[in-house]
Amino acid sequence: MPALASPSRRRAPLRIPTLPRALCLLLFSTPPLLPATPADSAVLNVVRRADPTLADRRILYRARVSANLDLVIVLASPANWPPTPGAPQFVWSQRHKLGLLLQQSAPANKVYLLALDPGLPDCAARIERATSTDTVISCAGEKGYQGPNRKFIYDIRAKALIARFDYRPFAMMRVFARSPAASGGPVFVGSDTKRLVAVEARPGKSPPFQILGAAEAAPWLARVKTSRETVGMDGSQILYVLPANSTPPRFGPSRAFTLAAGNQPHSILGPRGKQYPLPQSSFDDFAQARPARVNDNYVRASTIIDEYFGPTQPDGGRLWFGKAFYDGEGNTGVGGFGYFDTADLQYHLIAPPELAAFSVSALRVAPDAVWLGIFQFGEYGGSPAGVLRYDRHTQSVRKYELPDAVYGFAGAGDATLLATSFGIAVIDGDRIYRYFIDRTGDGRLRVAEAAR
Repeated sequence: MPALASPSRRRAPLRIPTLPRALCLLLFSTPPLLPATPADSAVLNVVRRADPTLADRRILYRARVSANLDLVIVLASPANWPPTPGAPQFVWSQRHKLGLLLQQSAPANKVYLLALDPGLPDCAARIERATSTDTVISCAGEKGYQGPNRKFIYDIRAKALIARFDYRPFAMMRVFARSPAASGGPVFVGSDTKRLVAVEARPGKSPPFQILGAAEAAPWLARVKTSRETVGMDGSQILYVLPANSTPPRFGPSRAFTLAAGNQPHSILGPRGKQYPLPQSSFDDFAQARPARVNDNYVRASTIIDEYFGPTQPDGGRLWFGKAFYDGEGNTGVGGFGYFDTADLQYHLIAPPELAAFSVSALRVAPDAVWLGIFQFGEYGGSPAGVLRYDRHTQSVRKYELPDAVYGFAGAGDATLLATSFGIAVIDGDRIYRYFIDRTGDGRLRVAEAAR
């Protein structure tokens, strides 16, 4: 992607909402299988000879990595446990094996097996990066479990695997804007559940992101509150990033308005403690906005609609917010966003159809648009559903597909930056670029672009 443009104006501060610590990814439907080409058959035969028990073999990915070599990724399993490759995700369990191979384009029957690895007990896998030097596979589990990344490093000249190892991914949980007088772009802070890291956006430079050294990172890391907990029989220590704001936002004249106390606030408090409850959708609103959910046996008598404030952003006499709700086991809601205006003491709600089934995980209100990270919060954790951009002038909505949960937004010139469960995403015009904290063979951290 091109280097980020320099910021052109001051951006509004952000508040990152409280979310499940990791959000699981949705599996996509299995595409139809196409007849194998002679080149594909040559690859599949090498996998069969390496492990004859793998009766079901399918090619997931193929790309040219040198003038005469293709990198090919194969998913295989016993016949009684067929692989279910999807686009772009697939199940990679301990019964499945993932093969990495190099194949000469001429003659195509010359194939080199680099690795043939079984998966993890609970893994919805995704090929995040596949280049001439390395391949990275991410893993997401049921009910929000975020598994490790597995990395393969190889030498295509020697046609040999150099190293393979697993490492914990860094979720970027915070994004901080710099003061107008400071140089540089926003700073992201993330965690791999063991440690924190700070990453600086570099507007107009290449590479566009850089991990900060200890001294530069210290003041940013100090702005993030954490806690450590002991889990499991082995007493492992897990580092949790705590909610962004320990105190509710204050706004309006004399900053006399705020949110009611609680992790899931339902009201705004005004002067002298007067409450302004968040309007709740009626069952008829719900049935009209979400007929498919009604067909899931959500009937009037037993449906509980409980909508509350998600992420917020103060704006003078207004408090912008995105709605959130638990969507499962008879509980539900209708997605939306809007603002409470202290001038008329009224809620102004916007509920585009594209948002009806989703909660808001992150919010950024800009002069021209409102950006919304969306997800479905249900009994199996949270499933990310992408990003919406609401045009404040035309009231049109544009959706950007993104497989990662969104925790916050920032601006950098014409680009919009996102703190995500995978790392950092950049929306620049029609394109989305994804970056993540990668580990090199000697243990160093670096920012890498997800590339396939």
